[in-house]
Amino acid sequence: FFNHLQVSVASFCVLMVAWLVTVFFLPETLPAANAAEAARVRAEQPYRPTRWGRTKHAITRPFREISILNRNSFFRLLSALAFFSGMVATADRTLLIYYVEERLAFNDHDVAIMFMLIGILGILVQGVLIKPFNECFGERWVIVIAFLLGAVDNFMYGVAKNKTTIYVATVISSFGGMSFPTISAIKANNVKESEQGRIQGALYSLQALAAGVGPMLLRGVYHYTKDTEFPGPGAMFTFAGFLYIVAAGFAFALPKDKANSSRRHSQVEYEPPADVEEPSDEDGSIGRPL
Repeated sequence: FFNHLQVSVASFCVLMVAWLVTVFFLPETLPAANAAEAARVRAEQPYRPTRWGRTKHAITRPFREISILNRNSFFRLLSALAFFSGMVATADRTLLIYYVEERLAFNDHDVAIMFMLIGILGILVQGVLIKPFNECFGERWVIVIAFLLGAVDNFMYGVAKNKTTIYVATVISSFGGMSFPTISAIKANNVKESEQGRIQGALYSLQALAAGVGPMLLRGVYHYTKDTEFPGPGAMFTFAGFLYIVAAGFAFALPKDKANSSRRHSQVEYEPPADVEEPSDEDGSIGRPL
């Protein structure tokens, strides 16, 4: 229906409309109190009057900001999960198209169907289903399930011999997309309100690093297996599936009391406040009918 140039122009126009809506209509989500707290913290930092001091401060600032990911063992574990998720997900998006076009004779129409499935199901899963999933299973289990489904869809990519298998795997992969938003929410729940922007920025920086490492790693696996009978050219996706299985094991090790926002899933026993005295049953009045 459209040639490649027309599709590119249409995509550019959609992106420009989204940019204009963001600039002129999207409200500010940062509360004024949080912005004031962040400004106060910056103002308390030591003043650097020399040019070298300011330059050094600017160069080292990204490393200081991302150091929040190394705050404790819980954050380090979540960072590892985010890295696994970003590495494999980006590699899938980057390499899958070339793989199916070369090995399974996908044409423009087939690729369009695949992206339509990814888009529609992505909206459904992340816009509608992820919240009830978190409430039903807890964030910890949502990450485990997302990683296991990610392993399943990558194994299907690796062994696929026809287009239908790729389409089914694409449907499953949409549920694997629940992992990164859930990891991001867990980290946000475990920092102060004034650190929300910092933790989100650090996570996306880590995801950007994973986006560079993932395709390169899987491309290396493909280079050594593309001409072999076994494991075959799909071995890069099989390898990605094993990475997801390892990540699912790490996700299962997350402590429930920190990973899950709901008390029902965190299994944390209720402890009364220190200033509230526990009732006594010395006179046997508790439980006595009125």
